Amino acid sequence: MEEQSTEDKIKEAARKVFITKGMTGARMQEIADLANINKALLHYYYRSKEQLFHAIFDDIIQDMLPGLFSILNSRVPLEVKVYQLADKYMEFLSKRPELPLFVMNELQRHPDQLIQRLNLNKGIDFTVLKEQLEEEYQKGNIREITVEMFILNLISLLVFPFAGRILFKSIAQMEESSFAQFMELRKTEVPKFVMNALRP
Repeated sequence: MEEQSTEDKIKEAARKVFITKGMTGARMQEIADLANINKALLHYYYRSKEQLFHAIFDDIIQDMLPGLFSILNSRVPLEVKVYQLADKYMEFLSKRPELPLFVMNELQRHPDQLIQRLNLNKGIDFTVLKEQLEEEYQKGNIREITVEMFILNLISLLVFPFAGRILFKSIAQMEESSFAQFMELRKTEVPKFVMNALRP
């Protein structure tokens, strides 16, 4: 097996520290220690904590958004699309359950900066999805709903269990392994719920 590169070690360590403590609470020395390198070498690769944070944040977003946009803009039937979005999002978050809270916290602290990095300052193109919702409504298959309301309903159902997972696990007296199994069930339960809610 090829030895992990120094930069990969730095990114792996930084991701853990940033997700746990956020950009404000993270310290470069802690990241260097976790990566098992000295601080001077860390600064050789990344001149500042902000530069390293942006590299990590960009990696996270690149892991997540392209696949979701690909599904959103596809021409598969609406119900198939809902199931695909739920499966993709839940699979991604199940491997990174700390991410929703991390992203929300950082967006609260640095909204303008991170929205710009997400390239969301001009919005997202929901044209295909909007057309599909209108077509299904005209056919009498679903009730009328705006694309914004549809997206918010779906994303809320997918993201909230992870954002509130510590509280939910406590209330439900659920171990991490049981929570993971429960989230696996939601890959089908959420789209089923969404589609039933859309029926006229």
